[in-house]
Amino acid sequence: MMSDTRNSIDDATEPRLITSTDLFAAFAVERRQYTLAYLAAHPVPVSITDLATFITRSELESDDGSLEATDDMAERRLSHTNSRYTDRYERVLTDLYHVHLPHLSDAGLLTATDETELVELTVDRCVLSPYLDLAGVTVDLDSTVDVDIEIDGDSA
Repeated sequence: MMSDTRNSIDDATEPRLITSTDLFAAFAVERRQYTLAYLAAHPVPVSITDLATFITRSELESDDGSLEATDDMAERRLSHTNSRYTDRYERVLTDLYHVHLPHLSDAGLLTATDETELVELTVDRCVLSPYLDLAGVTVDLDSTVDVDIEIDGDSA
């Protein structure tokens, strides 16, 4: 039996059904999980570069284990001037443009515009919440400032 999720944002038009297959495919890759968690935490469109920065920092923190924000060495590793950070950021940005954002857009979960380089959810944030929970990604949907996203128990 296939279940469908209604996109409540499109209420002005015909509601679009998003299949559970599309949702599980969207959550199959960690970068897409980070993307959806970040967008769910931001009710306004965000720039692709901000999204790429968030994903890069999250991946580097995950690679290095749990890094404390007060740790000077950790901050240098996550610095924009660090070549490791720059290389990862470029790969993340390219991957977002060519793989993940088109995939999530085709699934009906977000829109990304090339002209403005902004990304926003096309589904209600609450629709994603149970799937983010299943993926081990929790987002405080009541917060719009200083968003705290945890992935597998680590703050990102």
